[in-house]
Amino acid sequence: MWLLIILLLCVPTGGQMDQAKAVITLQPPWVSVFQEENVTLQCEGPHLPGDSSTQWFLNGTAIETLTPRYRIAAAGINDSGEYRCQTGLSVPSDPVQLEVHKDWLLLQVSSGVFTEGEPLALRCHGWRNKLMYNILFYQNGKTFKFSPRNSEFTILKTNLSHNGIYHCSGMRVHRYTSAGVSITIKDPDEQEHVL
Repeated sequence: MWLLIILLLCVPTGGQMDQAKAVITLQPPWVSVFQEENVTLQCEGPHLPGDSSTQWFLNGTAIETLTPRYRIAAAGINDSGEYRCQTGLSVPSDPVQLEVHKDWLLLQVSSGVFTEGEPLALRCHGWRNKLMYNILFYQNGKTFKFSPRNSEFTILKTNLSHNGIYHCSGMRVHRYTSAGVSITIKDPDEQEHVL
């Protein structure tokens, strides 16, 4: 009863209470993984006192788990899709699109959309963690980075020229090439403002 009174007192006169949006983070931080790899989704947002339950959704359908962490062990193609979460006092999170692949080489990124100025981490990842060498990173079909052994590269401060399709290639016995990944860099001044 006291909780209800406190909640009612917190509601502004207009009858609307601003709710925080839940946020999903990934561990490891990549939105694309190989089949059989593990990934954990963490939902962060405000909860009701004594209730840490979290609702998860995959492609708009509720998932049968109520924990703040959703662990996918040995990911399969059916685990691909749009994930959202919601806590007791939050509105649903923005969607996170997780893609599970079956291939030899995968370009991994933490998101497909960035705001100008944010860092963009790229990882050229071999199936079953096979080490690659003579790694090339490409933007819109043109090589922009070569590394004999390092499969990770970070653009520390993105700008609008970083929009495009990225992929990578690496040597093992043969040269393998990843599929392309679309990266969008948004101008912070053109972001929508909700009043």
